[in-house]
Amino acid sequence: MLYMGVDLKTSTRQRSSMAVIDSDSRIVHASFFSDDTELLESASTFKPRLIAIGSPLTLPTGLCCLEANCDCRMDAPEKKGRQAELELARMGISCFFTNKKSIVTKLVYRAVSLNEGLSKRGHNLIEVYPHASKLLLFGDNLPSKRNVKESLIFLRDRLPGLVGGLEDHLVNLDASSCDSLINAHIALLHDRGETDMVGSDSEGLIALPSLLRTQAEG
Repeated sequence: MLYMGVDLKTSTRQRSSMAVIDSDSRIVHASFFSDDTELLESASTFKPRLIAIGSPLTLPTGLCCLEANCDCRMDAPEKKGRQAELELARMGISCFFTNKKSIVTKLVYRAVSLNEGLSKRGHNLIEVYPHASKLLLFGDNLPSKRNVKESLIFLRDRLPGLVGGLEDHLVNLDASSCDSLINAHIALLHDRGETDMVGSDSEGLIALPSLLRTQAEG
């Protein structure tokens, strides 16, 4: 069985990344893609049991879009974003809120479209959040993403503890590649029943590494 992780960028002009691991959490494939059709084709080729995408896959209930000039409104106007994002904030985990003032609107649209396209082709998907995953897996000493060099060294040092067979890949891994591997690993953990879910069925759920599991390992 194979598991795919995707780190999606806002624009097709940027390189998004994908990674595929097996049921032993060993790397099978890692690559970059630009156009969404490339990801759809890769999913058809590898036929992963589960695909984990690190971007919002759903809109808040009540919204058909994130356009300010549209009359659609959130079911609970006082909420900043989706239930999952509010729960992350209560956990002290920073995140972008999905609403009509979101600065990641284009990314949300792209992810929602991919969710629909992949689901129509029979693929199973979960939403993950790599920043939260890294905090839970590696602890609060996670370097800031703004410190690109330190953050990348940190991840390259710790990824082999999650995913096997990286010896020939580590030197070529960038931040996006690291996130796609982490997302793939969360897909595997989810299939094993080793994740906690935040959010709601109506607005979408985000899979996180199980707190009990990470506390036991720590």
